[in-house]
Amino acid sequence: MRRLLLASLASLALLAGVASASSGTQPTGQIVFGLNHFCLTPAPNGGGKVPIDCGKGEIAVVHANGSGLRVLTHDKVTETSPVWSPNHEQIAFIKPTAHLPSTSDQIWVMNADGSNQQKLTDFTSVPQLWGNDLTSDLSWSPDGQEIVFAAFPNDQGGDEQLFVVNLRTHGVRRLTHLPFGLTEPEWSPDGRWIAVVAQDAGDQIYLLSTKTHRAHRVGKATGLCIAWSPNSNRLVYNAGGRLQVVNAAGPHYHSLRIDGDQTSWSPDGQWIVFASGDYLREIRPNGKDVRHILYVNSQKGSNFEPNW
Repeated sequence: MRRLLLASLASLALLAGVASASSGTQPTGQIVFGLNHFCLTPAPNGGGKVPIDCGKGEIAVVHANGSGLRVLTHDKVTETSPVWSPNHEQIAFIKPTAHLPSTSDQIWVMNADGSNQQKLTDFTSVPQLWGNDLTSDLSWSPDGQEIVFAAFPNDQGGDEQLFVVNLRTHGVRRLTHLPFGLTEPEWSPDGRWIAVVAQDAGDQIYLLSTKTHRAHRVGKATGLCIAWSPNSNRLVYNAGGRLQVVNAAGPHYHSLRIDGDQTSWSPDGQWIVFASGDYLREIRPNGKDVRHILYVNSQKGSNFEPNW
């Protein structure tokens, strides 16, 4: 079965070789992302078969030009939310723990080549998180010492709040006590802010000060899947299905005029990677030079949550 999977991945890499051409400086570096392969199951109404997630989602990396595809995890659960450490030496991700359904999601870290995979959290030892799943992406602090995430503060549901886990001690502490739910935290590269989506307020985008823990809204920005530019000046996000860039301090808005989701900025600030239908794609922050990186038929699988 694994040989068949690797053969399928090799064919994806060949498809990446026919990516659309673009001019100017070419994108560089590696992108980590989720690569899922669906199983077919009979439809409830008897009308054929439908694809479902069957635990074949893995964490993979690919060069920004679409070459060098490698799968880093190989198991029977679907890992999600991969994100590079600031020095690109480690990858954090969320992994379900199948034999503990009451604490199904844990944060793991591994080396950039997939080696030394280690569980970072054990939420059975954190009373307020007992029985809760993580609800959104992970994001490293710029110094690489902590990871911020969102989770329900108790097993009764309520509003998601932000927590941080220390990479050295594995200790978890609650970061926010706000009157609305927060998801998709993204630490700014300069360390001053954590951008979040306030779901209870209509997906409004807020900046939370890491010093004062006070939050303020970014203009009228409303959307999902936010990502910081490397200089911490701008945010890209999914605004009703379309990619949009906003100045963090302005705000000034600029539409990239393309449908997309699950964004991440390149370390040099010259490109934005995003998921779009059956593709992983790249685009310049001015909305030009769209490139295809990887393709997978949406009836057979998906590429998701790219991080540059």
